[in-house]
Amino acid sequence: MAARKVLMVEPRNFVSNPQTSGDNFFQQNPSSISPDELDNKTKNEFDALVEALTNAGIEVRVFRQKDSLNTPDAVFPNNWFSTMPDGTCILYPMMAENRRLERRADIISFLDSNYQKNIDLTHDENRGIFLEGTGSLVIDHKYKIAYASLSQRTSSNLIFEWEKLTGYQAILFSSYDKNKQIVYHTNVVMCLAEKFAIVCLDAMEDEDARDRVKKSLLETNHEIIEISFEQMSHFCGNCLELENHKSEKFLLMSSRAFNHFTEAQRENIEKHCKILQSDLHTIETFGGGSARCMVAELF
Repeated sequence: MAARKVLMVEPRNFVSNPQTSGDNFFQQNPSSISPDELDNKTKNEFDALVEALTNAGIEVRVFRQKDSLNTPDAVFPNNWFSTMPDGTCILYPMMAENRRLERRADIISFLDSNYQKNIDLTHDENRGIFLEGTGSLVIDHKYKIAYASLSQRTSSNLIFEWEKLTGYQAILFSSYDKNKQIVYHTNVVMCLAEKFAIVCLDAMEDEDARDRVKKSLLETNHEIIEISFEQMSHFCGNCLELENHKSEKFLLMSSRAFNHFTEAQRENIEKHCKILQSDLHTIETFGGGSARCMVAELF
């Protein structure tokens, strides 16, 4: 089930967030770029992605920052809220303190006015346990299944609570990169579309957990497109299927991810949907997130 509308937040004063770099090994901080140049590059990448989505017929609700809050990762709104096809909106607890400031009153007011059922899990920040939205949860709304890779940002206790509140079933596993470092978010390990799944199975060291994931994907009629550690590091798992008002489906990804898929993999994807790509090199490098992280679905 693909969303036809998305919410995006324009980057401003964008930097490599020091509060997230400890466990986000996709994130880098090159020193050879000035703050003004960084602002210009990220703004241009953001605007180009909005334009690509709009031209594809996907509705984009853009919020622009009007305050002076220190929110370097605000461009990744999918981590602090998600919406569900049944009209539910969920607010999530965030590990980094400066990321909690992304829950702006104007965005929450917009969500409250459009979603009748609201679930607020943010109080769990006081307990030191976290669940970072659709970064932590890769959700199959059709079959009511969520895939979750456990980490500092993805608490099993909160997933069990989320299951009770939503009626969805969660499949848990742990993921590691090629250097044996735990992967910070599930949505860089795997992407779920209606008829296929892109997943780095090699990242799942536990054979039983890996088999559970494969079994679930096959039972829910997904073709599995496996990616390597190298492809995962270039955000090939950080994609999102969306749909326009004509029911045309698109797989959103960065140009970097597109260039690291093999021709055969791209052909497999294009059997099911069109590929929509945009250059996000600066945002990926400094922010450690890619196309999927930049859009929050509005069901």
